[in-house]
Amino acid sequence: MIEQPLSCHDVATLLFRIAESRCKRSYEQLFKMIAPMLLNYTRQQLHDESLAMEIVQETMLKVWLKAHLYDESKGAATTWIYSVARNVKFDTLRKLKHQNDWVQGDDLWPVLCEEPEPDRLPAEFHSIVRQELNKILDELPSSQSEVVRMICLQGESHQAVAQALNVPLGTVKSRLRLALQKMKEALDD
Repeated sequence: MIEQPLSCHDVATLLFRIAESRCKRSYEQLFKMIAPMLLNYTRQQLHDESLAMEIVQETMLKVWLKAHLYDESKGAATTWIYSVARNVKFDTLRKLKHQNDWVQGDDLWPVLCEEPEPDRLPAEFHSIVRQELNKILDELPSSQSEVVRMICLQGESHQAVAQALNVPLGTVKSRLRLALQKMKEALDD
């Protein structure tokens, strides 16, 4: 037996049944009628079969969840469903664009953050950096300078520095924080 295509009135009736009683049979009928048309519609616009199918599935899910929002006085049921599909398509494309932008941004980080290998930097550059660093460290109070040298230059742990200097761990952390803050200010000048 060949099924007759649904009229706009039939589509509206099915939507009302879905909205009122979550009628699965009505949803199944609506899906069989509308999904192929939506797939053609989205496929023509996107030229991407899998994305079109994803949008149709999301659209039909929204139709199931939001059937109660359909208002017959504002237009035909099929128009409402196509509006839902259009909005799903825009949302999906927006998300994809955002994801693609993010991926492209990630692809740039290795290039932007790539530092020359130390052996490729001229020896005089290292010398200048060491001189500037020592100059800034010499301007710090000796207690702060000592903590920075031990932790940052010698690689000691906070706990090891606290034990070596015979001071509480909190004192070491405070000295380091203050020293780094002063060093940052000196470098900004």
